[in-house]
Amino acid sequence: MKTLKITVILILTTVLISVGYVYALTFQPEGRLDWGQALFLKLIGDNNEQVKSLKKMTVQERSHFIDALPFDITGLTIDTLRITQDSLTVYVFKPQHLPKNSPVVVYFHGGAFILPWTNQSVTYAARLAHTFNAIVVGVDYRVSPEHPFPTPNNDCYASLLWTIQNIEKWEGNPNQIIVAGESAGATFATTVAIKAMEENLTNIKYQLLDCPVTYMPFKTDSYKKFKRGYFLEETEMLYGVESYLPNEADRTNSLAMPYYADNLSNLPPAFVITSEFDPLRDTGRDYAKRLTAAKVATIYKEVKGMLHCIPGPLNEKDRIALYKQAAKEFSGAMQIEI
Repeated sequence: MKTLKITVILILTTVLISVGYVYALTFQPEGRLDWGQALFLKLIGDNNEQVKSLKKMTVQERSHFIDALPFDITGLTIDTLRITQDSLTVYVFKPQHLPKNSPVVVYFHGGAFILPWTNQSVTYAARLAHTFNAIVVGVDYRVSPEHPFPTPNNDCYASLLWTIQNIEKWEGNPNQIIVAGESAGATFATTVAIKAMEENLTNIKYQLLDCPVTYMPFKTDSYKKFKRGYFLEETEMLYGVESYLPNEADRTNSLAMPYYADNLSNLPPAFVITSEFDPLRDTGRDYAKRLTAAKVATIYKEVKGMLHCIPGPLNEKDRIALYKQAAKEFSGAMQIEI
């Protein structure tokens, strides 16, 4: 009995010490992190070393950069198609038992403009398919530095046009399209929406923009506060943006960075997400303000205590809750069931 008591005391002490340690990690110079994000931040490796590795990799090697990340595609069928002569690839995710004329999400993955389609992209596409109860067209656009602006933007727009012309084969509704993305992918979603507006296309009915970079962020308050030590760091951002926009004149081109668009007034409604501890936070917030000023129906959500795009496995419920809220707003606007 005495041994059992000692064992229980040791276990409780270990648990309390561990909880106290994680609790202490949440306190940062710039505020209070969510505990899951604080633990994730402690466990990840040196960002600078990762960027050095990325610079030496081919596109094919970068596509396997996070193969260790598991994904769940239960309840989905996935078709892989090459839709252009230069091998632009899309992945069509369809939930089982989906009704005809279901909404369609054209999804542009993140990755600092330099990562191609990865296991993480599959995770995001599957999440969108389930939360929106929609067909998802995931776009494996060409990436920088091998293919800088405007190549990836053109790929993303070509994918929208392909979706409009072909998605009825999967029983999707080409007139109920949502453009969605996280980080760099959210940037591409905005530029696709702007170009579609300029071409008088009305198929896009909603934008889901998760931590977009909408202009060069290097002088914002959030960039100055969080450019080091908060997951998405300066070395990665500089490499990504300079690879995507090597020509400095393009950095204020509205089809590369949407904040500079002259007119946003006819864009579809938007759900804009930013994270409190994100160096890109202010670019997403400022774009949401511009959308609102242009009388675009916009919901802006800054997620407190979170890092860029809420990374890591401990906050999956938070990501799902955000996307469910966006899906509910979309279904309300379209008067459909999701």
